[in-house]
Amino acid sequence: MKAKKYIPLLLILCGLASCTAVLDKDDLTAVSEQATWDSEILATAFLDKCYLDNMPVFDGDYSEYCDESNGGGDFIHGRLTAVATAGGPLEEYWPYDKIYTLNVLLTSIDGGNLSEEVRNQIKAQALFLRAYQYFQMVKIYGGVPLILAPQDRYKDDLYVTRNSAKECIDQIVKDLDEAAASLPSVWGTEDFGRITKGAAMAFKGRVLLTYASEQFNPDGDRTRWEQAYQACLAAKEELSTNGGRALHPVYDEIWTQETTSETVITTRFLDPVRTHKFMAGLRPLEFSVGAVGNNQPSLDLALAFPMADGTAPGVDANGDGVKESFDPTATDARGLYWLNRDPRFYSIIVYNGAEYPLNGMPEWFQGCMYTYKGGEDTHSPTGTGFYSCKFSIPEKTATEAKDHGDMDWIEMRYAEVLLNLAECAAEVGNKDEEVYGILKQIRERAGITPNADGLYGLKDNMSQQELIEAVLYERRIELAFEGKRFWDMRRKIFTDMKGYTRHRIEIQVQPEYASMSRQEFITMIKQDPELMTKNYFKYFTTQIWNIDDLYQWDVKDNYYFQGLSREHFEQNPKLQQTIGWESGDFDPLQ
Repeated sequence: MKAKKYIPLLLILCGLASCTAVLDKDDLTAVSEQATWDSEILATAFLDKCYLDNMPVFDGDYSEYCDESNGGGDFIHGRLTAVATAGGPLEEYWPYDKIYTLNVLLTSIDGGNLSEEVRNQIKAQALFLRAYQYFQMVKIYGGVPLILAPQDRYKDDLYVTRNSAKECIDQIVKDLDEAAASLPSVWGTEDFGRITKGAAMAFKGRVLLTYASEQFNPDGDRTRWEQAYQACLAAKEELSTNGGRALHPVYDEIWTQETTSETVITTRFLDPVRTHKFMAGLRPLEFSVGAVGNNQPSLDLALAFPMADGTAPGVDANGDGVKESFDPTATDARGLYWLNRDPRFYSIIVYNGAEYPLNGMPEWFQGCMYTYKGGEDTHSPTGTGFYSCKFSIPEKTATEAKDHGDMDWIEMRYAEVLLNLAECAAEVGNKDEEVYGILKQIRERAGITPNADGLYGLKDNMSQQELIEAVLYERRIELAFEGKRFWDMRRKIFTDMKGYTRHRIEIQVQPEYASMSRQEFITMIKQDPELMTKNYFKYFTTQIWNIDDLYQWDVKDNYYFQGLSREHFEQNPKLQQTIGWESGDFDPLQ
């Protein structure tokens, strides 16, 4: 049984329908406000509702707005209008109702009779959640109004102005520091998933890394990188020394086991109390009971994975010592891109003919997935030629995946903490040994071979810029589909990719087999022991197509900080529009 205490506690106290009696200050018919802050049970229930409202969940949009998958629309193609929102992860985000509730807790709980330790721990968790929400907004808009106490519509001036990005970052860091000071390094088993001291410190490291990056730091202030490095180093030491955090030995088990040593920040799910449909959406339509379309990898991502020895992708087909890239027209190793790859490739990418024994497959599939044209349900086939098996539990039935999905969302894991530290160390400079050590640790856990030089495929004696790029590359692979690549690209990469287009593949059967039924064809090819090696081309042809067919990538400079929608100015005339949007004059970097 999974120990997910805070979800059942909330439902016991508030009922399955709502928590109005506890959480709505204007409706205290069942429980008085004072009683809430006098009772550890009620105050914890209030806090747990804040967890449910504020913690992130599974979201496939992140992959579609970067080079991991297909999608992204007007944002990626530079076609946003002055009044449009970017959609996806940059859709209008203004969670001041949630911040209001957190402010209620933070300003009211001191009036109760809880012990100092309990009160401080509850406040610390609320401070983290408030910092999380403000950081989500700052990443999108730059500076936003800082509201740190509940506003009274009758007494307070609701016409507030935007604070600077620096003021917001300073407040976020202050909240996280105060939170860390009162949080334990480890919670008991039943409270696994609550924010710990190390989690608050690690999130501070992410915040300062972002603030040091080019998006917020175009002039390259090196002191920001030093501050981010110190924060990430302190977080790593707290988590590894006191928090019991470490890389979990098996990459595949990080999500299926959920409570491993790798989890730092997580959103908990528990069937039937709280479920999601994300796992079903990873599957082909015929095995998902209607959900489909999540995290379909681009060819670009599939080809980005290093080889099993950690070296750059590609094969030396001619024996001349020079690697050649994937060639869809080749009938030798250049066309067999799935062979001898980094083990993480097989934990993430589902390609034509890959072993992927989904519950409910007909026996004649023999546990393999087929993405060739005609090899899957024709109503909604993969849009890229691939599926992803990351976050998938193949043993679940389609109904279980759709209606009973309770895999936890891990917002931050120890691998990211290490990679954040590595990036900051590379940016600070003169810390090559530390950067190499982290990259080798990540690759060793992945299963990449160390090789004779013990470098796991890494280039020796890299320059500072090469080290930075090596860390960003490792982040792309290690954290694929975890909602990090989009924000990494927004920090510094989109600008370098103007004119880029993503790619997909289309696989068809050779003409002589076109008249065979799917069952006949698959049954036949599965009898060939060399199907996925030299005989693959006997049965299939491959073509590459552009995903960004009509428009290439053209993320405009003003897209790095979104404009505010017009409704906010109609409600609050003191707000300023962001520079670059509708005659805006607010500098998001000030």
